[in-house]
Amino acid sequence: MAYIRTDEVAAIRGQLKAKFPQLKFSVRKQHHSSVIVTIKSGTVDFSDILDDNGYAQTNQYWLNRMGQHQELFEEIYEVVKTAPASVPNGRAWFDESDSMTDYFHTAFYMSVNIGSYDRPYVCSKPKPKAAKLPKYTPIGAAAESVARMTQEEQDRFVEDIVSRYPNLADSLMTKLGFGLLAAEEA
Repeated sequence: MAYIRTDEVAAIRGQLKAKFPQLKFSVRKQHHSSVIVTIKSGTVDFSDILDDNGYAQTNQYWLNRMGQHQELFEEIYEVVKTAPASVPNGRAWFDESDSMTDYFHTAFYMSVNIGSYDRPYVCSKPKPKAAKLPKYTPIGAAAESVARMTQEEQDRFVEDIVSRYPNLADSLMTKLGFGLLAAEEA
């Protein structure tokens, strides 16, 4: 029979907090048989998998659908499965179910969500700062400013142009490409 004790849930909570300090979790027990983990906020940008309400459910059997976050969720589920064994008389998660014979036997049920249906996940990741240029800069001085930037500053500058002015970024990319081809031919 699926069952999880309060001290086992506390172990999950403590280990998640220690292993993932960049995320804020809510870990609670439901009906004595389930543990519900909710990622409430953090510095990880989950926007690629969240719905319009800032919410997403995960499935331990389909983590390949988590895209670039697959490894993170594999580690989270590993903590959820093994942490209960760290307390006295605790047990790690197991699943000896056989759906062909309608036999269900697991240590406990688990659910890992990003945000909740009524409270969206909050990404506290600082947005990259845009490179500061004066309001009006002669063309040569602007090019000189970009040339003198560090690689990190150039990356932030490009990210800012792409996110704020996508049409300009596309136009500049085309013109730079043709300009380089013309310079090679000359």
